[in-house]
Amino acid sequence: MGRTVTSKDIEELRALLSGTNAKLLTPTEEGYEKAIERWSKAAEKPAGVVVVPTDAFQISTVVKFAAAKKLDLAVRGGGHSTAGSSSTDGGLLFDLSSIRDIIVDPATKTVKVGGGANWGEVDAGLAKYGLATVGGTISDTGVGGLTLGGGYGWLSGKYGLTIDNLISVTVVVASGDILKASKDQNPDLFWAMRGAGHNFGLVTEFEFQAFEQGDMWAGVLAFKPAPPVVAQVVAAVNDIFVGPKDGKGTTKLAGQGMGALVLTRPPDAGGKVVLAVAIIFNGTEEEGKKAFKALFEIGPINSTMKPVPYHVANQTLHGPHGYRVSMKGAVFSLPLQPEFVQEVLGEYVKFTEEAADMAGTMIIYELYDPYVVNTRASNQDTSFANRGWHMNAMVTPYWTKPENDALGRQWARDTSVIFDKWFAKSGREQRAGDYGTVLAYGNYDHYDGKKSQDLFGLNYPRLQSVKAKYDPGNLFNKQFAVTPQL
Repeated sequence: MGRTVTSKDIEELRALLSGTNAKLLTPTEEGYEKAIERWSKAAEKPAGVVVVPTDAFQISTVVKFAAAKKLDLAVRGGGHSTAGSSSTDGGLLFDLSSIRDIIVDPATKTVKVGGGANWGEVDAGLAKYGLATVGGTISDTGVGGLTLGGGYGWLSGKYGLTIDNLISVTVVVASGDILKASKDQNPDLFWAMRGAGHNFGLVTEFEFQAFEQGDMWAGVLAFKPAPPVVAQVVAAVNDIFVGPKDGKGTTKLAGQGMGALVLTRPPDAGGKVVLAVAIIFNGTEEEGKKAFKALFEIGPINSTMKPVPYHVANQTLHGPHGYRVSMKGAVFSLPLQPEFVQEVLGEYVKFTEEAADMAGTMIIYELYDPYVVNTRASNQDTSFANRGWHMNAMVTPYWTKPENDALGRQWARDTSVIFDKWFAKSGREQRAGDYGTVLAYGNYDHYDGKKSQDLFGLNYPRLQSVKAKYDPGNLFNKQFAVTPQL
């Protein structure tokens, strides 16, 4: 971590940026509070100064200054981090909210995206041309944070991870150089950016491959959380999402559908606990009803399923804004055991009943067909090293009072231990990955307990070498920092 900003630093920055349209905001200036605002109120920190650039050249100037002065540096893309990695306490903050152009090329089915855009903006821009790409499962997530950490989305079963569809990035590295990274240009940097990208520079533009995309059949089915119903829902989910016994082929959905098993207390249910199943099906309503027939036969108490465009489907699991939120990642394997879900449900009910401020808390078991993610690329092909046949889960406490910060985070840790226990029962070594990693999706599991070596496994030494080349002073160090190779 670098040092905090001084009044002299601010004076020098003003001089450096004079004659440009970049904004420089101090804590007393209009726009500062908005710049340090985050999706999770618990992730907000008071930056010493905020720079709001409009192009890569302004960023280059300021990056060189920050490196020379050894300032603590953070980058706000979409502002969706719950760990505080897009914030700095007294340091220099880049706010990329003025760099969010969406430029679609219908002929090549590609899209160029500014580093400050969120996935909802990308979805809407592509929808005008009948296209979509693999974004996050929540559309107000920032493009930068999700992509640089790997990126699972509702289309991953069909097209792979977000980084599998990344064509190039334009990145400002610690020297201030503005580089293009792709398979043909600076391929070592491109390899590193796809999974550990937060460590290597500030991305001003992403270029993605897009695909033709029609309407989807999407929404949520809600069920009563009674034990017999839980068992029926788990059985249906297993039938739909469990692949061949050898683990090598596709599921019944063949990548056409993704979903999530969700424990929640939705407002429209009067705050009562609901076992919900989110469904995002890449096909017609008729095809979807046939594919998910087993769930409908159980008798949901409510259904919001309907044909919608992809950019609407990608809002299915939107969380509310203005809360203090934490995310703790976990993993599980299929087939799910009803006793596992019942145990987690019991802890969820107890926690949200005893701590009224935590009523908005959710637990999400993500469900998808992992075949394409595991066959389109390997754990060597990108720095992202957690491809596998496991599923991701997210333990997400929501609360309002700062005095409950420790309570929410500790409960998330404790709940993830239950996931670990049941994963071990599935026959896999607890938290052991297949590439020298712990099985943890860094975009979900990044506020404690995991080291960079755990996340990147056998890729870590190579990352250290690339880090020494592009950021020897470790200027970019906010999320799963990679120590430069000496």
